[in-house]
Amino acid sequence: MTSTGCTNNNKSKLGIALLIKPEDLPLTFSPRLTVRTLDFSAQENLCVINEETAKKIGATLESRLMIRLDNLKAYYFGVIISGKGFVNKDEIGIPRDIAHALGLKDGDNVNATPVNVSESIEIIRNKLKGKRLSREEISKLIRDVVNGALDEAGIAAFLSAQEAVGMDDEELYYLTLEMATQGTVLSHPYPVYDEHSIGGVPGNSKVALVAVPTAIAFGIKIPKTSSRAIVSPSGTADTMEVLARVDLTADEIKEALVKVGGTLAWTGRLNLSPADDIFVRTERKLRIDPESQMIASILSKKVAMGVSGLVIDIPTGEGAKVSTINEAERLASRFLMVTNKLKISSKVLITFGGEPIGFTVGPALEAREALETLMKKSGPPSLVHKALSIVAALLELSGKANYGEGLNLARSMFESGKPELIFRKMIEFQGGNPEVKPEDISLAEFSYTVKASFSGAVTKINNNAVNIIARAAGAPFDKKAGVMLHAKIGYRVNQGDPLLTIYSSSANNLNKARELAESLAVFEIGHMVLKSIP
Repeated sequence: MTSTGCTNNNKSKLGIALLIKPEDLPLTFSPRLTVRTLDFSAQENLCVINEETAKKIGATLESRLMIRLDNLKAYYFGVIISGKGFVNKDEIGIPRDIAHALGLKDGDNVNATPVNVSESIEIIRNKLKGKRLSREEISKLIRDVVNGALDEAGIAAFLSAQEAVGMDDEELYYLTLEMATQGTVLSHPYPVYDEHSIGGVPGNSKVALVAVPTAIAFGIKIPKTSSRAIVSPSGTADTMEVLARVDLTADEIKEALVKVGGTLAWTGRLNLSPADDIFVRTERKLRIDPESQMIASILSKKVAMGVSGLVIDIPTGEGAKVSTINEAERLASRFLMVTNKLKISSKVLITFGGEPIGFTVGPALEAREALETLMKKSGPPSLVHKALSIVAALLELSGKANYGEGLNLARSMFESGKPELIFRKMIEFQGGNPEVKPEDISLAEFSYTVKASFSGAVTKINNNAVNIIARAAGAPFDKKAGVMLHAKIGYRVNQGDPLLTIYSSSANNLNKARELAESLAVFEIGHMVLKSIP
């Protein structure tokens, strides 16, 4: 564990795993192999050896190789065993980008030793069978994830075990603690606060762009960090990245707390809860977000960031991650149980999640809407009220407002225009254009508008359908892609009125999204007369 204001120097770009801890190094290493750089890229640590070399060092396709460099640093690698001719005996092929990141070149020598991860595999097997894990087992598992000893299949199995079996409260606490402490942990000379939503509702990522600068305007320090989207069309980091850099270092975040009062940053460069960044990559591929992992993911980052107080948002309603108030209250109690043990003062808000927040879904569209809202000092009620409710909770949690008084204070500050100035200062600090206007944020080239097939009142918007369409259009990877809604629940529409517009940088993706929009029931429009008798 590193407890400083600086990021760990371990390489984590691309597939480079964190350095293996000294206590995990073997007593002896296998014979040295000669490096050959290979002309392809890889997103995880992979190496190639031929069959003769594999037999010589005792490696199989199931093995992980511990590779030690001349500088005595060691990393885990997955193994590809080739036939003769691709690499020679006693050579080890390493993809060029990984070799470059490690400072390796053709002809360098490294030690390669097969390692046994059967203990972690057995821990995962036990979890799949419904057994309770001890802190020692969870610690071992997280260490193997962080070091790179556990491959993606093992990580997927662990996530699947959490999805299928779950974790009890004690396991969840230990999972959170181990994820937080096996990486950099920051400390601050003053209390810092944060807010975090469990997500799942279209358009939710822009809320922080309004809430955070408004809270900072009261003098609350907020080093807001978040991951990129897992299953949604945009995360807060994706949306903020439209306007400025989000890959800040720990030193930059500390500087921002002094100069701006806070940040809107991505966690990926900070080595905060490094296991979480690894889990997220696999979750994104599996399109799952197990409850225990979601809680541990959020809270481990907050522990590592050194926050004193936290407001947690649980959107609730049809099409959200949580559909009922009872389920939201149960989830809230789990969050509060863990934060209480972690000594983080917390408040949970159960918010309406039965339709998208605001009118936009996707990074560029949401960045536009957030900026417009701050500039106009008004905006969609679902966005403004939610953002100000979060600010109110932060004011009350930090002692800057008495219970029940925070919302009026938050609204007055929002309408003063000061949050916009702070947001622009934040954009400038993070390398963006502080003079940016909403119209400067370009949208995707191709678009298609879905229109109402008959007149009536909008009675429902299908959150899942909106998410699916926005992702099919290319969001969040295509930052200019997404969906703009023209109607919300309660709106009266006439036949032929626009309901939503899809944006995409790819004509092919636009066609896919259009087909989905035409086949999925995105809007339910009710007639005023349900039945005529006789």
